[in-house]
Amino acid sequence: MFRHFILSGAVLFTSAASPLFAEIYSGPTDTTHAIDGAIAADDGRLVAWADVIDSTRTMFGPRGSTSINQTGGFNSLGDLDATEIAAGVSPGFLTVSFSTGIGNGAGHDFAVFENGFVFGQNTEGTPGLFAEFAYVDVSTNGTDFARFPSISLNEGPLPGGFGTNFSPFDVTNVYNLAGKHAAGFGTPFDLDDLSADPLVTSGLLDLNNIRYVRLFDIPGDGSFTDSQGNPIVDNWITSGSGGFDFRLGEGIGVGVLNITAVPEPGGLALLGLVAGVGSLRRRRRP
Repeated sequence: MFRHFILSGAVLFTSAASPLFAEIYSGPTDTTHAIDGAIAADDGRLVAWADVIDSTRTMFGPRGSTSINQTGGFNSLGDLDATEIAAGVSPGFLTVSFSTGIGNGAGHDFAVFENGFVFGQNTEGTPGLFAEFAYVDVSTNGTDFARFPSISLNEGPLPGGFGTNFSPFDVTNVYNLAGKHAAGFGTPFDLDDLSADPLVTSGLLDLNNIRYVRLFDIPGDGSFTDSQGNPIVDNWITSGSGGFDFRLGEGIGVGVLNITAVPEPGGLALLGLVAGVGSLRRRRRP
């Protein structure tokens, strides 16, 4: 059975088992790809970075970090073994916030960085990646989060690895999952991909005022799926610094490409009060 996924006005058809097209998406360091070209850490289009890891919206899983590092050190979300997955244990997740909102501008709006490294290659000669993936969710109010639609068409690792927990993966078969690009290169996300999400259409999520980005680890044994129901595989099971690794700071965290200057709620109230007083004064003039 064939599935379809609408992406930026184009319809891509894939089978449930494998991609119909090779090299659909960008490789680990490919900054020129038309769909999801990587964002280099020193790209001049990056105008702001996540400010803080929100401790009230962060939880590390087993084999991950035990405390939050806000100063550029690693925050490992953890990894689940088969028993924990079967028992319904939640994977780890981490949420960052921004002093300026992310806006829905032209092209990609923000980029997420991880520390994967290149090794191996696919049949086209494109390098593989030691990959640890995460879903990406966004929120305006910190309560209602929408998840980016994603695609993962790999059935397993590329040749040349050392088992399921240390092998290269073909990220040209992966779209909209954080961690698909090598260290020093961010994975870009376009808020237009969420324009039809129920949270957006109901008004609970303002794509021009994103204040929170949440990274939700994916244990890569295939139990977790992409938006089409395809199993997601990556290096599993990892320990020590298990799962998706995140560092806060410029060039290593979550970089912003489009900012929307949206007044804070208190500022809006103050503006309304000033406008009301001005109107009252005008009405009282003889």
